Amino acid sequence: MTETLTVDQTEMQPRTSGQRILETQPKSLLVIEDDLSMIQFIDTVLDDMKPGLEWDYVTTGEEAIAKIRRRGGQRDANPYSLVITDVFLEGEMTGFDVWLDSMQLYPSMPFVITSSLSFDRYFSILKGVNNTPVYLPKPLTVTRCQSVFQEYF
Repeated sequence: MTETLTVDQTEMQPRTSGQRILETQPKSLLVIEDDLSMIQFIDTVLDDMKPGLEWDYVTTGEEAIAKIRRRGGQRDANPYSLVITDVFLEGEMTGFDVWLDSMQLYPSMPFVITSSLSFDRYFSILKGVNNTPVYLPKPLTVTRCQSVFQEYF
């Protein structure tokens, strides 16, 4: 299941000559979550903060990887401005799998991982991994989500 909304925001893009030019590049978000009540919650937060923001959601890691690859083939930059994924998803892949696979193709694409795992458990799973994604523990709150969205949008 996928849904998309759109808004354009202007970003500064460097020219090869060192000058900067204005280009219209929409900010974008991919949410990977199999709990539809969480999708509705994120939709509500985004509507209040960033009405019209372009965002997609999928419920499996496999759908996410396909969408990231397809969208990445259409852009010169990261496919999404931000990806938020739950750890435990429908299908065979976890949110960690999506993050690791995506980092091979788009190492600078920001990820936020959500879960009801404790901080200790989350960081013990990722022990020894460099550049671990931001962790947003569940239950999600409006304030926590707004903080993350303000950082990336």
